[in-house]
Amino acid sequence: MKNYIILLIVFILAGCTSKTNQTTTTATTTTTNQSIKTTVIPDECSTINNLINGYESGFNSIKTDKVNNQFTNQWRTNSHMIGANCTVTLNKSEQASYQCQTPVNTQTQTIKSHQKLAKQLRQCLTKTGWFESQKETASSIYSSFVLDTKTPVITLSTNQEGNGFTTRFEIAPPLGL
Repeated sequence: MKNYIILLIVFILAGCTSKTNQTTTTATTTTTNQSIKTTVIPDECSTINNLINGYESGFNSIKTDKVNNQFTNQWRTNSHMIGANCTVTLNKSEQASYQCQTPVNTQTQTIKSHQKLAKQLRQCLTKTGWFESQKETASSIYSSFVLDTKTPVITLSTNQEGNGFTTRFEIAPPLGL
C-alpha cells in the first residue's frame, strides 16, 4: 500500500507545469538488439529549431519519398528525432505536421527514455520562452511544449500498446489555428 501511495505522489508531481532550465543529457536505449535513439544531444537543439522553422514551409526540406496512401498526403523524412520512422503529413487544411515514433519494450525503459528526451527538449526550448506541461497516467506520459498561438506545438507522448510501449514525437499546427 505504501508503494502505491508513493507512486501516486510521483505521478501527481509529474503533472505539474514547469518553466525551468535543465542540464543536457545524452542516452541511447537498446531494444531487442537494436539501438533506438530516444534523446537528442546538445548540438541537436539546432535540429529542433530547424524542425520548428521548417513548419512554415511544410517541412519541404526534409521530405523524401511520398508514402503510397490514397487517404492521406504523407512523406518519409531524412530527419529523425527519435527512432527511424518519421513522416510529414498534410491535414485537410493543408497544414503540415512532423511525426516520429519508436517502440520501447519495458515500462521502466519507457519512463527513463521519455523523461530524458523531455529533459533535453526542456533545455532546448524553455530558454527561449516555451512552456512545458506534463501529464502521467498508469499507462502513458504526455509532455507538451507551447510558445504561443502562432508557433507549432511540440508533443512527446509515450503510451502502452499491447505488451509494449510506443514513444511518439510530433510538431503539429499551433493551437491558435
